[in-house]
Amino acid sequence: MTTSYDIQPTEPLSGIHMLGTVVRRFLISYAVPPEALTGHIPPGAELSLYGGKAWVSACFVHMNDMRPSFAPAPLGMRYNYLIHRTRARLPFPDGKRRESVLVLEPNIDRRLLAWAGARITGISFRKRDIRLDEEEDGWRLQMMHRGEVLYDARISPSECGPELPAGSCFPNAEEADRFLLGLSYGGQWAQGTSSLCLLPETHEPWQTLVTRCETRANEFLEGLGCSGVRADHVITMTDIPHYFGIRPVKVKLEKA
Repeated sequence: MTTSYDIQPTEPLSGIHMLGTVVRRFLISYAVPPEALTGHIPPGAELSLYGGKAWVSACFVHMNDMRPSFAPAPLGMRYNYLIHRTRARLPFPDGKRRESVLVLEPNIDRRLLAWAGARITGISFRKRDIRLDEEEDGWRLQMMHRGEVLYDARISPSECGPELPAGSCFPNAEEADRFLLGLSYGGQWAQGTSSLCLLPETHEPWQTLVTRCETRANEFLEGLGCSGVRADHVITMTDIPHYFGIRPVKVKLEKA
């Protein structure tokens, strides 16, 4: 029986929700040993593996016109966020585990939105300086805090197209896209807490384009003991309408 939790990744949300346009998105994905994420997975959940590896993605989004679904686009906000995330089978209120995004470290460049996100959606963002600069040979994505570089990647546009970079763990871009982006719900769990916060997130259909990047700093991976892990590939999308739920679903977790 289909429930409200079984929605497609390209299905618009019903009722009051948030909507905006993803002007530019980069999903930069790294293969890591599953044991590196021990302690980051909530009780009752399971990591989703591909090729025997867990996948941590740095998801950068430049969002425009973000506003409640009943409001006109000119009233929307513009901001950047950078989230480290993985794929996992998370427990839902009906007792089923579903393939979902598990947010590991959410960052945003607007203090007001960090405050509002925690109180309205239950997702606790950290305020960070996040910027994407276009350079002669590609893009430079950086996240900083009080002068410290937390993330730094150079993304190449020269190979942006339908083919994965040589040496990728995925057979083709469509399979990488399906595994990493074909999801309709996201969840966040704080270590030591007994509840999981779930929110739906969907978007209009997009064209799968991929490229490569050079990662020069990634504090989150370093904290996992995965220093020096290279990005497998980068998926990019531009000018895609996006839908975000605003009513979190709280799941009481089993005891570890």
